[in-house]
Amino acid sequence: MAFVEHYYTQFNSGEFYHLYNRGIDKKAIFKSRSNYSYFLRQWVKYLEGYLDVIAFSLNENHFHFLVQVNHFNESDLAGRTVHQLIVSRLKKFFQSYTMAFNKQHGRVGTLFQTPFKRVLVAKAEDLSTLICYIHVNPQKHGLIHDFRQWEWSSYGKVLQFKKSVVNREFVLEWFGGKKQFVDFHSIELKETDILALTDEKME
Repeated sequence: MAFVEHYYTQFNSGEFYHLYNRGIDKKAIFKSRSNYSYFLRQWVKYLEGYLDVIAFSLNENHFHFLVQVNHFNESDLAGRTVHQLIVSRLKKFFQSYTMAFNKQHGRVGTLFQTPFKRVLVAKAEDLSTLICYIHVNPQKHGLIHDFRQWEWSSYGKVLQFKKSVVNREFVLEWFGGKKQFVDFHSIELKETDILALTDEKME
């Protein structure tokens, strides 16, 4: 199971976080292409302007996002803390997707495990490793032979000029360009390098 602190980490402006969660009882949260695309549309609807996406991967029964929390003025917060604001937006996002998924697939009740998991990425040197981990994740879980071909991650979006939820400019600048980005993803990751930032037993 995940580290206990992954359930209670507080959100603060400017910080990077790994958000991840899976379906209840490890069941699928995506059953069709329309589910994947709707999930991303709802992310834009509820979280664009609140969380800046650095990397993501949607993987049948779980998801991963690396995000940076935006800065807010007092009117945005309306008396709330940054943490309260972000949590409220995320809850609305999860609820909206769950309602649509349940209606489409004839189910009722909770879809995601609660509370959702989040990890503060405190060390800048962990960003590159976590970005790569998130992109490789579909291959790690046997969803595809080559993670570079997985449609529902930000890997391909970073290499294209099409608009998407990911901040490709930040990612390319972080790695120093496209070649460096691609080359880093060819390095074999050690699970010990990522253990504190995720739950390696997630399936």
